[in-house]
Amino acid sequence: MKKINILGVGNALVDIQFSIKDNFLEKLGLKKGTMDLKDPEEQKNTHSKLIKTFGVSKDACGGSATNTIYAASILGSNCSFIGKVADDSNGNFYIDNLNKAGIKNDCMSESKGVSGNCLIMISPDAERTMSTFLGISSELQKIDIKEELVSEAEIVYLEGYLASSDSCNEASNEIIRLANENKTKVAISLSDPNIVEAFKDRLEEWMENKIDYLFCNEEEAKAFSGSSDLEIVKKELSKLAETCFITRGNEGAIVISNGEDIKIDGFKANAIDSNGAGDMFAGATLYKISSGESSKNAAKFGCFLASKGVENYGPRLLDEDYRKYQQLFNQI
Repeated sequence: MKKINILGVGNALVDIQFSIKDNFLEKLGLKKGTMDLKDPEEQKNTHSKLIKTFGVSKDACGGSATNTIYAASILGSNCSFIGKVADDSNGNFYIDNLNKAGIKNDCMSESKGVSGNCLIMISPDAERTMSTFLGISSELQKIDIKEELVSEAEIVYLEGYLASSDSCNEASNEIIRLANENKTKVAISLSDPNIVEAFKDRLEEWMENKIDYLFCNEEEAKAFSGSSDLEIVKKELSKLAETCFITRGNEGAIVISNGEDIKIDGFKANAIDSNGAGDMFAGATLYKISSGESSKNAAKFGCFLASKGVENYGPRLLDEDYRKYQQLFNQI
């Protein structure tokens, strides 16, 4: 038995979220529904404009992998996390959030540098657009990775955003190597279409040996496979992972496993904020898998919880709501 169910590895960022109007994105030159990397000055200017135009933000410790393991941890999985923050207000806020969620973490608090943040802009149709300053989170290195953290985990979950940094990419390859040596399963999220297009070669290197679980939405899947034909997409992704989960918004998800193609129906939702929906799907799905559930049942719960998440403002639910919706799902 492994001590940890899920080890998350990702950019340790504080999410700073605003509700906006779409014309604001046009003024900034941002493509709706994607993530752009910014330097500190650009990020500071955008943040100032957001505060001036839309007022106070809603903040939470974030990053894709963090949101995923947060959901899994509150649902009942034993989780840990590897990332990098600075010894500043955002870094301390981030670590405090993880500790309160019961997530064992190896967040290196550096005295030099600045913790990263992500400006999340929610449009009236619930779509999210992100402007990200990685800060010191992009400086996670191979030498920072402790083998015991990987060996004690049942599943290691890496977000695709890590591919955007040379040192994080090197660290990710080391984690995958250690996982293979220690019989730790590997799960990877493609994270964002822009990441797929810019760093596809690195993501392919992560999956040089077939991985256990691949998470992506339909747009990311099409970008990665180089085709808009869903049948070709499914065929290409199945070569990379034992089980693939393709989310499709309110249409649910597709699970590809052991040559079987399973469609999971979506659940009705009054969506106001899609930020973190894919992460919540992954967290709920991995929680069920680590509890011994089939991929099909796990994905069904993932769709259900994500449908509740998009009805909530922010990347996560109240802690008590995770458990409430889990009980409700068990009655379906």
